[in-house]
Amino acid sequence: MPASLHEWVDRLRSRPLPAMAFTIERVTELMARSSSTHTDYHSIIARDPGFALSIFRHLGNLPKPPREPITTLTHALSLSGVAPLEAGVKNLPVIEPGSGAASGLRACYSNAVHAAIYLSAWAAVRQDYNPEELMLAALLHNCGEMSLWCAVPDQMNAVENRVGRGWSRENASLAVFGFTLNELSLRLAETWRLPPLIGDSMSADGAFRPRSLGVMLAVELARCSASAWDSEDTLELIGLAAEYCRQKMDHAAAALHSMSAETARRLYELNLPAPAAALLQLRPRTITAPQNAAGQVKFTAESVTRSAPPPSAVKMAASDAALASALQGSSTVDQAQCLSRPTVEPALQAFRAQTSVIETPATETAPVVGTGEPAPVQRRTGDPLQTALTDIMKKMREGAGLERAMFALLTPDRKTLRARFIIGAEKDAAIKTFQVNLDKRHLFSVLMLKPQSLWLNVDNRSKYLPMIPPHLHNSLNHHGFFVSSLFIDDKPVGILYADSSDAAKLDSDSFTQFRQLAQQLGANLSNARKNQAVG
Repeated sequence: MPASLHEWVDRLRSRPLPAMAFTIERVTELMARSSSTHTDYHSIIARDPGFALSIFRHLGNLPKPPREPITTLTHALSLSGVAPLEAGVKNLPVIEPGSGAASGLRACYSNAVHAAIYLSAWAAVRQDYNPEELMLAALLHNCGEMSLWCAVPDQMNAVENRVGRGWSRENASLAVFGFTLNELSLRLAETWRLPPLIGDSMSADGAFRPRSLGVMLAVELARCSASAWDSEDTLELIGLAAEYCRQKMDHAAAALHSMSAETARRLYELNLPAPAAALLQLRPRTITAPQNAAGQVKFTAESVTRSAPPPSAVKMAASDAALASALQGSSTVDQAQCLSRPTVEPALQAFRAQTSVIETPATETAPVVGTGEPAPVQRRTGDPLQTALTDIMKKMREGAGLERAMFALLTPDRKTLRARFIIGAEKDAAIKTFQVNLDKRHLFSVLMLKPQSLWLNVDNRSKYLPMIPPHLHNSLNHHGFFVSSLFIDDKPVGILYADSSDAAKLDSDSFTQFRQLAQQLGANLSNARKNQAVG
């Protein structure tokens, strides 16, 4: 099995995604008719990620490929003529229902088509200038995941098994492959010269732009609703869709259910899973408002901002689970999405109290956070959380070649990230005073939206540095650093940061080790939480 992301891209770049049998049949019929138009072909191919991808790969492989990005399937069909259609009908593999990859790949295709149709409807509501571009970006967003289902279904099943046990999808793919599925999709999209919006929707700063944010939202909603319509994540995403479309919650939910039913009818001939069937099984249930609702805030889909849920949203949840969400409300307050999630206080209350000391390995004393006065370093060998942090940070210095590492924890009110554990910093280092409020949209509030990692380097510094609050520029190495959000059971708890005095020492290998160690720390914190709950 390939060992690196680069090797995987080389392996998958020439491997086509399979088409669906119905698509092959209908395209063959259309080619036999002299009156067939690009619109006729588009109506069929736009529901098949494999065939749609083959059109763009054909254009990218031409001796003189188009100079300007081709952003829609209709445009691609008009430029390519019948050659890729003939090649697709003759040469594309067809999904075999009995193959080991079939169920996972069909689920991927179904999610892609649902996301494209959802986003098409939202684009109409928002009066977007190019809805077809949005649809295509949603359809091909997970091209890397689809490719892996074709090539290594057993490894993809291993990823899904971890997700089923509570792992985040990012950490599950890191454990199996050493990279995230989004990273693979992005590299393949660049290799195949797919529309730029696909890559934009996979980057952290894509959440700051409405169109790429719409792609992200549609893709996640399609995936989550395929698992459960009344899960916390699905209901949260429906609330975000309502904000994105500037609609009331009940209106957005009803429209989504209607779209899902219509999509199921469209997918019937394609033999793809249809989550709409599960809507018939929903039962009313009561959703209890979070105890700290007054201090919680929401993520506004268009501007990456959130506001607190009103009582009306909680009442709605009690009467109809399909329309329930504690996320509905005004979109005028800038806050991070992570703050609307339930807290994980049982595992961290004691840790917040115990880690008021910053430990540095070079001395036997360390300054207390916020004072600068030395205090004895407290080594509590019985505290599994502090032990886990110490071990991980030492591995970062010894194995990954990083000099400084910091763990910043969410405060109990969920409004601030504050340094709680630092290793390798000088006595008067500004990083020891690291603290950032999450009441504005910036890099750290976006990081807390989901498990994700970032390597700030010379190639992306101009993009990400403006997203870092100015008062932190002296605390962090703005020439280059690694940072990862930490989650316990899908709940945000803080960030892990690491850097080196010489940013040139940071490379892809050390970044991979950093992410793996961050993943290990998240697993250790989760285990500690479970042990405390049992105890």
